[in-house]
Amino acid sequence: MSKPIVAIVGRPNVGKSTLFNKILGKKIAVVGETPGLTRDRIYGEAVWEKKQFFVVDTGGFLPEAAENIAKEVKKQALAAIEEADIILMLMDASEGLMPLDTALNNTLRKHDKKVFYAVNKIDGQKKESALYEFYSLGENLHPVSALSGYGFDDLMDKISEIMPEVQEAPAQYPQIAIVGRPNVGKSTLINSLLGAERMIVSPVAGTTRDAVDSICAYYGKKYLVVDTAGIRRKGKMAQTLERFSFLRTLKNIERCDVALIIMDASEGVVETDQKIASLVHDAGKGAIILLNKWDLVEKDNSTLKAVEKKLREKLWFMPYAPVVTISALSKQRVTNIFSLIDEVIAESSKRIPTHDLNVFLKKSLAVQPPPIYKSKPVKLNYITQAGIKPPSFVIFTNRSEGIKQPYIKFLENQLREEFAFTGVPVKFYIRQSRKTRKQT
Repeated sequence: MSKPIVAIVGRPNVGKSTLFNKILGKKIAVVGETPGLTRDRIYGEAVWEKKQFFVVDTGGFLPEAAENIAKEVKKQALAAIEEADIILMLMDASEGLMPLDTALNNTLRKHDKKVFYAVNKIDGQKKESALYEFYSLGENLHPVSALSGYGFDDLMDKISEIMPEVQEAPAQYPQIAIVGRPNVGKSTLINSLLGAERMIVSPVAGTTRDAVDSICAYYGKKYLVVDTAGIRRKGKMAQTLERFSFLRTLKNIERCDVALIIMDASEGVVETDQKIASLVHDAGKGAIILLNKWDLVEKDNSTLKAVEKKLREKLWFMPYAPVVTISALSKQRVTNIFSLIDEVIAESSKRIPTHDLNVFLKKSLAVQPPPIYKSKPVKLNYITQAGIKPPSFVIFTNRSEGIKQPYIKFLENQLREEFAFTGVPVKFYIRQSRKTRKQT
C-alpha cells in the first residue's frame, strides 16, 4: 500500500505554505506576505502518529484565472485535488468567508474526496464568532493557527484517523517500475515486453500521464510492470501539465521491487536522467539502467566502453546498477532484462550470516584500518545485517564520530567485492558500542 496524499488547497495568501512547513516540521515552502509565492506544486513526506503520508502544497486557487501564470497555478491545484486522497482546504479567519472560498468549495464538491476545512489565523479572536460563517461550507471545520500551532494537533489527529497505516502487503508478482524522462521509449518497451500494443505510443513527449499496471509473463513467470509518466526538467515542469505526474512517479518508485531506468542512448545521460536515478537510489530500490535506441547510435569496437564510462561518471552514486543496451522498438536484447530483474530482486533480499560478515570485516580492516580520530585509534568491533530491501548493516565502534563517509564507501566497495549485491544500494549504520558509551 502506497502512502496517501494530503493536498493543501485554498485561495492566495491564506497560509498554505506556513501550514505545509508546520506539517513537515521544517521550512521547505517559501513563506511571505506577498500573495501567490507558491506556483509549482511542492511535496514532502510526513509522519503523524505513525501514519506516513505525502503532503502537497499548492499555489493560490483562482477559479476565473485569466493570466497565463494564474491559469497554470489553477491547473496545478486541480491536478493536486485529482491526485490527493485527502483535501485540506485552508481559509483565513481574519478576512472571513470570501467568494473565492465558496467557489473553491464548489469545485471540491465535484470530486469524491474527503475534505477537511481549516480556518487559519485564528489567534486572538473569539473562536465562535470567527468560525460562524464558515460552517456554511460543512461541519468538518477546524480552527487553527499555522504560525503559532493553535489547533494544529487536533487537526492532524483527525486527518490521521482516516489514514491507513502503510504496510508492505506481499505482492502477488514482482513489481517493476519503468521510469525515465518523456519520450525515451518507456511505453514502447512495455509493448515489446507484452507483445501487444498495451500503451499509447507517440513521438510527442509526455503521452503517458498516469501510471498503468500490466502483467507480463516470461517463461511462465509473471511480473507486474508499471509504466509511469516521464519526469521533465524542473523549468519545463513549471510550465506544463506533466509536472503533476511527478508525485505519482515517486509513489510508483516507492512500491516497486526493481526500477528500470530507461535513457536515450542517442542523447547520452542528461541532468534529468541523473535526477531520476537519484530518486531510485534514495528510495533504496533495485535498479537496472537501460540505454534505449541503441540501434540509432553510430558504433565501433570502443563505443560501448566509452558510453558506459561517461554514464558511470554521471551516475557516480549508482555504480552497482547493471547497464543493458536495448532497442525497445526492434526488441533487441529486451528479453535479457528478465534474468537481471530476477537477480536484482534476489540480491535485494539476500542475508549474509553474521559470522561471514565479521570475517569480511576483519579482512577489510587488514586492508585498510579506519583513520586515527583526534589522536586516538578507531576500532570496529562488530558488524551485523539489520535488514533487507535494501540490505542494511550496523557496525559497532568505539568512536562513531570517527567513521566518515570515505571510509564507509571503502567498506561498501569491499562488501560488494565479497558479496556482490548487484543492482541494489546498501546502507551502513554506525553505532557506538555500549561499553564505550558507559566509559565516556
